[in-house]
Amino acid sequence: MNCNKFIHAVIGLWLSATAVLAQSAGHEIRGRVIDRDSGKGIADVLLLVQGTLRGATSDASGDFVITQVPHRERFDLVAKRLGYAEVTVTLNRQTDDLAAVRIELRPTILQTVHEVVVLAERSNDAFLQNALRSNPDGGGRILRDLPGLHAVARGNVAYDPVIRGLKEEQINVTIDGIKVEPACNGRMDPPTAYADLAELEALTIVKGPFEVTGLGSALGGTINLAKLRPVYRPGQEGVLFTGAVGGSFHSAASGDKESVRLGMSSSRVGLQLNLSRQAGDNYTSARSEVPYSAYHDTHLDAMAGMRLAKDHEVRLAHYRSDGKDTGFPALPMDTRDHQARLYGFDYLAAAAPLGLSQFQFKAYRSEVSHLMDNLDRPEAKMREMSVLGETKTTGGNAIAEWRPQRTTVKFGADAWQMFATARRDMLTKSTGMRMSSLTWPEVTMRSYAVFAEFTRGFGPAWTVTAAGRAARVESEAEAAPAEFLLFHQRSDSKASETNWDSFVRFNFDPRATWSLSLALGRGVRPASHKERYGWYSLNALDGYDYIGAPGLASESNWAANLSLQYRVEKFQVHAEPYFNRLQNYISGEVRSDLQPRSMGARGVKVYRNLGSAQIYGVDVDLNWQGPARLSFFSNISFTRGRDLERDAPLPEIPPLSTLSGVRYVNPTNLFWVQVETRVAARQADVSPFTGEDETAAFAVYNLRTGLRVGSRLQVQAGLENLTDVFYHEHLDRSNIPQSGRNFYLKTSMHF
Repeated sequence: MNCNKFIHAVIGLWLSATAVLAQSAGHEIRGRVIDRDSGKGIADVLLLVQGTLRGATSDASGDFVITQVPHRERFDLVAKRLGYAEVTVTLNRQTDDLAAVRIELRPTILQTVHEVVVLAERSNDAFLQNALRSNPDGGGRILRDLPGLHAVARGNVAYDPVIRGLKEEQINVTIDGIKVEPACNGRMDPPTAYADLAELEALTIVKGPFEVTGLGSALGGTINLAKLRPVYRPGQEGVLFTGAVGGSFHSAASGDKESVRLGMSSSRVGLQLNLSRQAGDNYTSARSEVPYSAYHDTHLDAMAGMRLAKDHEVRLAHYRSDGKDTGFPALPMDTRDHQARLYGFDYLAAAAPLGLSQFQFKAYRSEVSHLMDNLDRPEAKMREMSVLGETKTTGGNAIAEWRPQRTTVKFGADAWQMFATARRDMLTKSTGMRMSSLTWPEVTMRSYAVFAEFTRGFGPAWTVTAAGRAARVESEAEAAPAEFLLFHQRSDSKASETNWDSFVRFNFDPRATWSLSLALGRGVRPASHKERYGWYSLNALDGYDYIGAPGLASESNWAANLSLQYRVEKFQVHAEPYFNRLQNYISGEVRSDLQPRSMGARGVKVYRNLGSAQIYGVDVDLNWQGPARLSFFSNISFTRGRDLERDAPLPEIPPLSTLSGVRYVNPTNLFWVQVETRVAARQADVSPFTGEDETAAFAVYNLRTGLRVGSRLQVQAGLENLTDVFYHEHLDRSNIPQSGRNFYLKTSMHF
């Protein structure tokens, strides 16, 4: 064990323990949300414990129950619903009755952001809570434990999300609505690498082409990592300061993490500041150490907000992420340094002019740089290699909303511009020869879009939503080499196109024990800058150098999603069968007449459009509150993909998998214990065109526990991969094994 890392972890534990107050506290909040004018209960109100992901949704009578509430003496409970002004209630465990909380909302609206976990088209945060308990540090592995989601491991800290077999540019992943374009040639820095997933207010997921606002849903869906928002205390004097400190240790990588969170709130001004640092050595699998898997990351988040008037708010956000000396065992190079700088401005208004119920404007800027080299690898003795990539994205959107009786109308526009460049440098030491080339030749892409969404209620149970989006996309490579243009027989590198997306959704919710939803949609995504203009860019999946094609047509997806939900007091099951038919599917075609230029490349492929492909499957989720303080949870994800052009399986389709577990909570809420298993079936449907191989089935068992000490200190510990199984996920690059048996310890203290 690295002594410095152990000391860092001990310091984190000590910081948490020094301020603990030995007081008992409950673990539930029960109450009712009512309309201030009519006194009637309000259904579908989202309630969140500020600074956590603990929350609930009110039922048809306005009643709600929030369980597993952090044991703080004071905390803020936020209530939000479309059509009503957001309300924040400060609760005190010593003076307030947490079993009979009463919240009044007045008709109007300030927020539009759906701060919930969206599974296809509606919300339920129970599945997110299960995934969070299974990933106490909020690492990227959480994406593998949500229904319908998987992830490609990009080293030990970066996980690239996959939604139902669709990935990378086929889905939109944003941080607080900010478009973040990876700067690494091999996408070792997905957007999720630049956010601490433990410091989120909510995780928004749309599975399928069923979103047109903002950036839209591409053709596979969206994931938005919503950062902690400022909190206000309307009608109260003075300033309230809150915060939390924590530390953790993981044995498999001798890794540690420290975090500090500070909050300030007054009647008109709010501030959230979060700092986290994590580092680890090479981790160990069940058989041996995995070389080049060490990591070091730091994240800093800051968001300030101000209420300009009763129904007007502005927010300023700045997020920083820095990493260095991060290894990638599946590649011949490691990350020497990566940086991300994100800036955001939001303006929100309720009761706006022209009869608007709500208006929202957002502007943002993201800058990412990523430097990889092989200087720590044996190959560097013969040939040194480095790749520096940079991306800069500027954009924004505006959304206006009208809410006449039983109808909601949204209209808006979105625009962004992205610049990307990457340079590869090589030095052959035996000859002293240097070679340099632009693998991304200074590419600029622009998008201009308008969108509209119409929702109408019919009777007490039926709701229909129809939406459409039109986008103009332009691109150009300013430094495209003459060799590239000659290869494609073009006089310039410019490309442009106009695309349209649309969907219609039918919801039937009789407020009974069951509900259903049917969504039909069409999503489009233009070819990315690397697919259009990449120049001998190495792909880690199949080991080929790839050449872009400026004339690529956009991929499109005709999709159908059926959502069925059954719920009673202590039991809930949710099933979603889905089908995707993709046209102009983009893939690489082998060119035996070309020679690779990257070290270790197997050959050369040129991007082209295939005829069609299809992806189908089903997600099933189950939660049951059993007897004797026991609860059971399980989710199952099944996906199949077919390349119809070549009559073969699509690559990188995850196998049948499940996360299931049993949880026990002590009657006094002093401690809890959870036993869970992650199981994946054998994946034999592999693509013969990518070098993909079959993956064996596996079952991994984990034991987790938590202890509450007083009202502020929480301690969690666990033993992952109890039986020390040697395995790898099907989506892992180069069959790099996952961690072996791992012990972790985490503390957090709130004040």
